[in-house]
Amino acid sequence: MRDFKELEATLSDLKHIARGGQKVVYSATHPNYGSVVIKVFFETDARAQREIDISAEVDFDCVPKIYETGQVTYTGTNTLYVIEQRIEGEELHKRIERGKRFTLCEASDFLEQGLTFISELEKKNIVHRDIKPANIIVSANGKVYFLDFGIARILGVPSLTKTEAIVGPHTPGYAAPEQFNNLKSDIDSRADLFSIGVVTYECLSGKNPFSDEAVSQLDILQRTETITPVSFQIAGDTQQQFMGLLSSLMGKFPSRRPRTATQALNWLSAAKSTFQIEEAKQ
Repeated sequence: MRDFKELEATLSDLKHIARGGQKVVYSATHPNYGSVVIKVFFETDARAQREIDISAEVDFDCVPKIYETGQVTYTGTNTLYVIEQRIEGEELHKRIERGKRFTLCEASDFLEQGLTFISELEKKNIVHRDIKPANIIVSANGKVYFLDFGIARILGVPSLTKTEAIVGPHTPGYAAPEQFNNLKSDIDSRADLFSIGVVTYECLSGKNPFSDEAVSQLDILQRTETITPVSFQIAGDTQQQFMGLLSSLMGKFPSRRPRTATQALNWLSAAKSTFQIEEAKQ
C-alpha cells in the first residue's frame, strides 16, 4: 500500500480545502485527470466505503466524476481515498452569504435541476439525505452540481444507522423531520424533496426558515417540526403556484409532499405556465 506522500508526489498545486467528520479534502492538478479533488478518509469503515460505492454508482452529469479510488496510508493509518473531478463554480452557500438572491427564473431553473437530480436518484433507490447549500456548486452558466454522498442511503439494503438511535444522520435546518428522528420506514426520496425545497426557499429569501434566529441545534430541529415557513410574494409568481410548490415540498410529513420528484417536476411545469417573466426580471 502506498503512502499518501507518494500520491502527493504525482500531483501539483496541492491545497487543503476542507476537513469534516469523516475526511479531509484537497484540491490539486493531476497529470492525467487535470483539475481534481482528493478525499482522504480518516478511517476505513462501512460508511466511508458506502460513500465511495454510491459516488461511483451515480454517473450523472450533475455529480463530479470519480476518476480513481483505492487505499493509502495517511498519517500512519491505512485508509481510503478518492480522486474526483473538480467542479469550477461557486459554492451556493457563498452566493447566499454575499447577498445574492434568486429571481423567479433562477429559482425555477435551480429547482428543476434539483428535482431532476432527485428523480435520477429515485431510479437507483438512493436518498442523498444531505442536500444543502454547502454541498451544491453553481457554475458560471447556471449549471448545478450536487456533492458529498457521505450520509446517503440505499433503500432496501441494511442501514448503517442503528435502529434504536434517537437521531439519524442529518444537517439541522435542511433535514426532514422523519430523517433526523430516524424514522427509517418513512425515509425515501421525499426527504430529499424537503431539503431541495428549503434550499430553494433560502435562495429566494436569503434566510433558512428553520435555523434563522434559532439559538441551538435542538431549537432548529424543534422549529423544523413546528414552524411553517412564511409564504411571500415572488415577483412574477402571479398565482403563487411556485410558492405553493415550495410549501408542499417543505411539508412536515412525507404524505404532505409530492410522492416523487417526477410529480414535483410536473407541478413545476404547470406553475411555470403562470409566470409573468417580464415582471420577474424587473
